[in-house]
Amino acid sequence: MTPEESLQIIQKSISTSRKNMKSGSFYYLLWGWVLLLSSLLCYFVIRYLIRNEIYDYMYVKSLLCWLVPIGAGFAIQFIRKGRQRNKQLVRTHIDRYLTILWSAAGITFILMLVICYMQDVFPTPFILAGVGLVTFVSGTVIRFSPLMIGGLVFAASAVVAAYTTGLGQLLVFAVAILPGYLLPGYLLRISKGR
Repeated sequence: MTPEESLQIIQKSISTSRKNMKSGSFYYLLWGWVLLLSSLLCYFVIRYLIRNEIYDYMYVKSLLCWLVPIGAGFAIQFIRKGRQRNKQLVRTHIDRYLTILWSAAGITFILMLVICYMQDVFPTPFILAGVGLVTFVSGTVIRFSPLMIGGLVFAASAVVAAYTTGLGQLLVFAVAILPGYLLPGYLLRISKGR
């Protein structure tokens, strides 16, 4: 195989993965909206509880602000994936790599949440940094600049969240979702998939 043929195979693989990601833009949009809703819901619920001095089960109530929308998000994702099984997509090594990357990231996020809970630390900066890493890598692999920029925004937001106290971290998280997931998701959806 000549170097030119190798380059053509690599470019075709990237192009196919980008087309697959275009159809997968649904997931960036789904999780962008779910996480934006969760963070704002948690912010306003905690603010309301503190303002009205309702401290009973505050932790459980704030946790439900995340668990209910995220549970609904997983249900929607599961249903969508079930419907897409019948559609034949050409899966490349890049697609498999990205699936493994995001699966590993999900396991890492759960581990981070448990550790942060045990250490009584807000997980926001750590989650933002992790999401920034996998988003940036995903954008780099498929050569899609908005995802790369979204990853950098998440990383910068992690630093901002580290210097923000309490409820402010939830707002930093919400703001980071807009250029981090939603904007790249919409741009990926309308992209030509080249």
